[in-house]
Amino acid sequence: MGKTVDSRGSGARPDPVRSFNRWKKKHRHRQSQKKQLRKQLKKPEWQVEREGISRLMQKYDTINVNEITRFSDFPLSRKTLKGLQEAQYRLVTEIQKQTIGLALQGKDVLGAAKTGSGKTLAFLVPVLEALYRLQWTSTDGLGVLIISPTRELAYQTFEVLRKVGKNHDFSAALIIGGKDLKHEAERINNINILVCTPGRLLQHMDETISFHATNLQMLVLDEADRILDMGFADTMNAIIENLPKKRQTLLFSATQTKSVKDLARLSLKDPEYVWVHERAKYSTPATLEQNYIVCELQQKVSVLYSFLRSHLKKKSIVFFSSCKEVQYLYRVFCRLRPGISILALHGRQQQMRRMEVYNEFVRKRAAVLFATDIAARGLDFPAVNWVLQFDCPEDANTYIHRAGRTARYKEDGEALLILLPSEEKAMLQQLLQKKVPVKEIKINPEKLIDVQKKLESFLAQDQDLKERAQRCFVSYIRSVYLMKDKEVFDVNKLPISEYALSLGLAVAPRVRFLQKVQKQPTKELVMSQANKVIEPRAPSLTNDEVEEFRAYFNEKMSILQKGGKKLEGTEYRLANSVSDEEQEEDDEEIEDKPGKSKGSQTQSVPNTEAQKIEEVPMQFLDRDEEEEDADFFKVKRHNVFGLDLKENKALQEFEATVSCDDTAALQPWQQRETLSQKNKSAITLKYSLILLAINSFTVYSTSGNH
Repeated sequence: MGKTVDSRGSGARPDPVRSFNRWKKKHRHRQSQKKQLRKQLKKPEWQVEREGISRLMQKYDTINVNEITRFSDFPLSRKTLKGLQEAQYRLVTEIQKQTIGLALQGKDVLGAAKTGSGKTLAFLVPVLEALYRLQWTSTDGLGVLIISPTRELAYQTFEVLRKVGKNHDFSAALIIGGKDLKHEAERINNINILVCTPGRLLQHMDETISFHATNLQMLVLDEADRILDMGFADTMNAIIENLPKKRQTLLFSATQTKSVKDLARLSLKDPEYVWVHERAKYSTPATLEQNYIVCELQQKVSVLYSFLRSHLKKKSIVFFSSCKEVQYLYRVFCRLRPGISILALHGRQQQMRRMEVYNEFVRKRAAVLFATDIAARGLDFPAVNWVLQFDCPEDANTYIHRAGRTARYKEDGEALLILLPSEEKAMLQQLLQKKVPVKEIKINPEKLIDVQKKLESFLAQDQDLKERAQRCFVSYIRSVYLMKDKEVFDVNKLPISEYALSLGLAVAPRVRFLQKVQKQPTKELVMSQANKVIEPRAPSLTNDEVEEFRAYFNEKMSILQKGGKKLEGTEYRLANSVSDEEQEEDDEEIEDKPGKSKGSQTQSVPNTEAQKIEEVPMQFLDRDEEEEDADFFKVKRHNVFGLDLKENKALQEFEATVSCDDTAALQPWQQRETLSQKNKSAITLKYSLILLAINSFTVYSTSGNH
C-alpha cells in the first residue's frame, strides 16, 4: 500500500485567508497602540483653546487700522467670526474699524459717529471677545452689563447679540420694564451678558437678593449722553455705586459727552476718544436730504394729513412731543383714513404692545409710525423713507437723533422739520452750530387739505375723543412751557384759541399754569406802582372842598349860637371815642366794597362822607336843641372822621415807621395791604385837619358868647 503526502510539506503554499487574519490582527494592535499614544500626548480642549487665545492676544498690539476692511482682518475667535458671517456682517464701518481694536486691547473707549454707522457691533464684538478670552461660564455670574435708555433700543441690541453670539456658550438676558419681575429674579444670577434699561436694573439691585455685579468685567452705555443727562442722573449714580471700579467701560452715541463730571462718575482711566466724523463737513449722513417748512400752529394737523395723502407708498416716522398728542392724533387719523397703515408707539403703552408695534413696523414696506422720542435713539427701522418732526425738537442733538432713523448705512432718506414762526430763527441757529444743513421749502396751497370740519364732527359724536383732544391740547402747551430754551419756545406767542379749533375743539380748555404765566406781568406792574406810591405825601385840600366846608360852617354857626349853653357836654363827647357799635358799622361800610380797586376805594370814602354831611341838616329840624347839638357832633365826627382818635394816632405812628425799603421787601399781597392802610391813613389825616378846624372855630365862637 502507498503513503499519503502531507499538505504542509515544504513544497505546499501558505493559506492566504489565515495570513490575512494574522496581518489584520497585528495591524489593529499597532493602531490601538498609536491611538493610546496620541491620547497620552494630546492636550485637553481647554488648554488648546487657551493657547489659541494667547495667540490672538499677541496680535492685538499689531492691529493696523488702515489695513482692515473686513471683520476677518481682526484677530477674532472662530465662533465670533462664524456668527458675523451667518448674520451677513462682513465689511466693517469706520466706527467699527477705529474702536474694536482699542476695545480688544482693554482700553476705555468713548465712540461717537453719525446715526446708522454701526455702533452696535462696535461694542458687541469686544463684549463677546472679552468673555471668550476669560473662558467665562454661567457659574462665573455677570460679566458684561449693557445699558440702553429705552426698552426698544435694549430689545434691538439683544436681538443683534443673539445673532452674532449664538455660537458661544454664554448666557444672555434682556431685563426691561413691563415683564415679570419674579421670573427675571429667578434666572438673573446665572446670566453672563445683561442687556437692560436703568430703571429695571436698579430695581433688581434693590429687590433681588441673589443679584450682584462683583465680577463685572465690562460696562457698556449705549446712547451715553442720554443716559448720563439729568433724566437718569439719580438712577445712574445709584447703579454705578454698586459696580466695581476695576472694569472696562465703553460709551457710544451719535452725540457724545465730553463732560469731565460725567466721565469722573464712571471712573474712566485714560479713555480713548474716537470721533469718526468730528472733522466732517456735516454731522448728519451725506445721503440724508433735510428740509424744513414754516407754518402756523393751527395749520399743522392739516399739513400732516396732506403730507400722508401724498406719500402713500412710503415708510415714514412722525415724531411728537408728548404721549397724549400721539394718542389723540393716532385715533383721529385712523378715522380720517388717509390710505396708509398707521401705527403708534409711545411710553404709555404696555410692553407687549410696544414690541408688537415695533416688529410690525419693521415688517411693513409702507406705513406711518406716530411716535414720541422713545423711538428717536438707536432704533434701526429698515428702509425708512421719511422722518417728519411734527413738533420742534428740544435741541439740535434731539433733531440729529430723530433724523437719524432714516438714511442708515449709506441708504437714502429725507427729513422734514415743521417750525412755527416764533421757533424758526433760534432753532436754525442751533442747527447751524451743530453743522446740520437744512433748506426751507414752501407748502403748496393747492394740495393742502383742511380737516378741521371733520375733526369737529368727530368730537361732536364721541365724548371720549373730545376728552382726548382736550388732554392733547393741554399736553402740548405744557411741553412748550417746560422747555428750557425760551428763545425757541415761548408759550405766550402761541395762538391758543386757533390751535384748539384746529384740534376740533370749539373752546380752548383752561390751562391753569398758563393763567399763572399771564398774571405775572400784572404782578410786576403792581410792584412798580407800589414803589411809586410808597412815599407818603401830606394830605391837601382842594379849593372846592374848602368853599364847601366854609358854606357848611356858616350854616351851622347859626344853630350853634342858639345852643351855646350845651357846648360843654358836646366838647366832652367830642373828646371821647365813638361807641363800639358805630365803629363796627363804619368798618362794615369799608368792607362792603371788596370788588373795587384801590383808587376807587380812596375816592369813595370822601364822597360817602359828604353825602352823610349833607343829610345832617334835615335831621336837626325835627329834634330839640339839646339833641341837635349832640347829634350834630356825633354824626359829624362819625361821618367826617371815620376812625377813632386813638386808632388815628396808631395809624400815624405806623405810617412814620414804615419806610420805602421795608415796603419794597414785602410780598405783593403785603404791599397791597400796606398801600390800602396808607391810603386810609392819608384820608384820616386829611379829614382830621378839617375836624380840628371845626372844633377850633366852635370853641372860639362859644368863648365869644360867654
